[in-house]
Amino acid sequence: MCDAQTCTGDGRTGGGHAADDPAAATLALLPDAAGLLAALHDTEGALVDLVWRSANTAAERLLGVGPLVGRRLRGDATDAACPGLFALFAMAFHQPVDQTVAAVRAAPPGSGDGLPVRWRVAATPIPGGLCATLADLGPVTAPLPASLAETLAGALEHSAEGVALFGADGRLIHANGRLKHVLPNLADLLVPGVPFEALVRRYAQTDPDLTTPAERERWIADRLDRHRRRAAPMVVPIHDGRWLLVNEHAVNGGVLVVYTDITMMKRTEERLRAREAEARAARREAENANRAKSGFLAQISHELRTPLNAVLGFSELLLSEAFGPLGSPRYRSYAGDIRDAGTHLLALIDDILALSSVDAGQAPMTDEGVDLDVLSTAIVASLEGEAAAGRVTLRRDVSADLPLLLGDAEAIGRMLANLLANAVTFTPPGGEVMVTAQLMPDGGIGLMVADTGVGIPAADLPRIVEPFERLDSEIARPSSGTGLGLPIVKRLVERHGGRLEVTSEPGTGTSAILVFPASRTLPRDLPPPSRLSPFSQR
Repeated sequence: MCDAQTCTGDGRTGGGHAADDPAAATLALLPDAAGLLAALHDTEGALVDLVWRSANTAAERLLGVGPLVGRRLRGDATDAACPGLFALFAMAFHQPVDQTVAAVRAAPPGSGDGLPVRWRVAATPIPGGLCATLADLGPVTAPLPASLAETLAGALEHSAEGVALFGADGRLIHANGRLKHVLPNLADLLVPGVPFEALVRRYAQTDPDLTTPAERERWIADRLDRHRRRAAPMVVPIHDGRWLLVNEHAVNGGVLVVYTDITMMKRTEERLRAREAEARAARREAENANRAKSGFLAQISHELRTPLNAVLGFSELLLSEAFGPLGSPRYRSYAGDIRDAGTHLLALIDDILALSSVDAGQAPMTDEGVDLDVLSTAIVASLEGEAAAGRVTLRRDVSADLPLLLGDAEAIGRMLANLLANAVTFTPPGGEVMVTAQLMPDGGIGLMVADTGVGIPAADLPRIVEPFERLDSEIARPSSGTGLGLPIVKRLVERHGGRLEVTSEPGTGTSAILVFPASRTLPRDLPPPSRLSPFSQR
């Protein structure tokens, strides 16, 4: 009988030439030999032969038979060039096959025997038969000359890596001398013919980390499975403190196992991990110390404010002469000095308190819609007196229809006031300070304070955002500035998800820009935003 199609009395398929078969047209497009074969079974269902249903010209040329359609694989000797073809196809009925087999390439007439070659055969089961492709891989490689084999063996002996070659049956073919130094507990077993499993079991028995028979058996089973699967490279710790990287490579007729000593690399990794752990611990200690410092400064600042307020209050009382004249004019001058010094000291304490609170994450901050036009107008007005005293022109260019800025109004006001106060302080008489605000291309808002002051050298730009760093300047008013203004600004804008950008050129001026992200831009036509939870709670 013939599955999937009707057979003639001699077992050949009926009614089919390659030209009439749609499958043949498809197979003809393939560069390799290809064909479809139907299964022929006996009355008991046993596979007895295969018959060619379709085949391309490349298949007929490779097998040396044509036409193939309707011919049997064994019955018509279409497998003469590859006697093992039927057995391989029979195996393919149970699972796809992709193997290299021995074959014979037909020799031209009168030229002697055919040439031994290798074929790659791939076959996949289909309903009623198989789909197969065959490719000629060329002549069988001749054995290496003895001299070349000796040369290769000598090279392996001088290799820095341990190398072992196992045959298809899992037995050792060759191991170089280096492997005996790499695995001294296996040295007496590293002789040709020893099974790979025997080496694995010896290793498991000598490994002190495998303390029970059950642990050893699990390890042996896993190692043998990895060897069969040619699993990814693995790192193996040796009980004497060394580490080996094991690579297994499939080679023609066996497996090549390479053992590389990576002890130095592993020790370097361990040192790096130890250093990273030390760095993390040092960073935690520094953060804890910084929080302790911030907490101390905040506490001491609170303690200083109470007596300082009394000093300021009494100095104002003396200057007002509420209870009668002070007498000598010098007393009034002294009282004014006390008030001015106290006011400066109070500003310093406020800055320290603000910086400590921000660093410690304790500064209460809320979100609300801030109108930069109104805010900048108020802050510029508050600094006009100081600017006029230094003959500095204050200008403002903020559009009244600029979107609102979502943020903490007090913090934004402090940032702008600090930037403007710095600009006025370091701008010489006749100079100009400008504050502008505009929508950025990404939808965020940029708030800029630019001046025509003395400028800052490029090397000093990183310093100015560090606490208590002040630039030397002949025109800076000695009563202004604590060295905390820009550090406070930097921390506050970062709390808003933004950044501070400072550009400067000595003798030309400085520009400080507060860049806020697009998520903090509020259209003016939206309802007034309600206050949200503090930043630290989001």
